[in-house]
Amino acid sequence: MRKKGLQITNDHGWTIERLQEQERKMKKANMAKRIAVIRLIMQGYLGIQVAELLNLHRETVSIYVQKFNQGGMDALLERRYASGRKPYLSPEEERELKKCWKKALLPMKDTALKRAGILGLFNMC
Repeated sequence: MRKKGLQITNDHGWTIERLQEQERKMKKANMAKRIAVIRLIMQGYLGIQVAELLNLHRETVSIYVQKFNQGGMDALLERRYASGRKPYLSPEEERELKKCWKKALLPMKDTALKRAGILGLFNMC
């Protein structure tokens, strides 16, 4: 009979002890938390229990288990970032705009803009 709940179907050679050691070595807390999810599931905790213990959504726990089962530690710790919105201005237009701002702000060197660090942004070009 199959056990109910999330399961590690492929441990990729990782033991509970090795996972604990890896957790302690991890410098980023969010990555250590991902490893903790796998360790706790391997120890027999239910997904909902792991979610409560680590203050995660239960779906996030499921996603981490799925990633680990499919690709091991590399897949679990992989972070993909969105590429972001395409800029409205071309690089040439950006340079021109910076030049205009620099000229406009030049007489205002002792203002709140300088104290706020805004002038420094335009002095970089």
